[in-house]
Amino acid sequence: MARYFFNTVDGRRYPDEDGADLPDMTAVRAKATRIIGELLKEQPQDLWDTGQLRLEVADEAGAEVLVVEVSLTGGQAA
Repeated sequence: MARYFFNTVDGRRYPDEDGADLPDMTAVRAKATRIIGELLKEQPQDLWDTGQLRLEVADEAGAEVLVVEVSLTGGQAA
C-alpha cells in the first residue's frame, strides 16, 4: 500500500499531516469523493465565501495524483 495525503484548499491551504494508506487509485478516488462530500455537507459556507473548494491528493513523494475541485458561479443574493 502507498500513503496518500488529502490537502484541502478553500482560499487557504490545509495540509494533511497524517495521510492514509490505500491500495490503489480506485480507493484514492473513493476517499477523495467522501472527503469533498463531507466538507460540502459540514462546511458549506467555505464554498460560498471563496467560490471554490479544492482537494489536492499527493503521494508520498509529494507528486499530485488527483485533484477534486468544486467551484461556484452566480448565486448572488437578490
